[in-house]
Amino acid sequence: MATVANGTGKRRALKKSSRPDTNERNRTSIDNENASVKDSELMDLEFKKELEEVMGYLEKLPAKERVILNNWLKKLKKANDETQELKNWREVRNEYITLMSNQLRRSDIIEPFLSRPNVGPLRPVPKKLAYTKMKFTLCADEEGSG
Repeated sequence: MATVANGTGKRRALKKSSRPDTNERNRTSIDNENASVKDSELMDLEFKKELEEVMGYLEKLPAKERVILNNWLKKLKKANDETQELKNWREVRNEYITLMSNQLRRSDIIEPFLSRPNVGPLRPVPKKLAYTKMKFTLCADEEGSG
């Protein structure tokens, strides 16, 4: 531990600052940004994977349902930092595409995909659908493990 004279002839120990130095703060900031970029890239990859699955089901649907789902897909594909108000728009976008994928897999199209998406930025998936999303995911997992 470093010491310093305090003017009275006595030496006292210097306490290490509890604040990180500038280099540590910069490294932490860069690490956080890199983690954020990796998370974003991972979420984009997950979206593309779900999108491919959804596209395989679309051609089998009646025209009316196909048109509605295509409108949803356009909205989800156009989502980006400039068009969205939510900081977690990727997460919300992925929740919608996963919900759509699960519904198509079960051949049971329900809310919110019974009508065209609202105009404007994505809104979080309604809470009443969160259970439905979980239920569909659990059912799909059970079928796969059967």
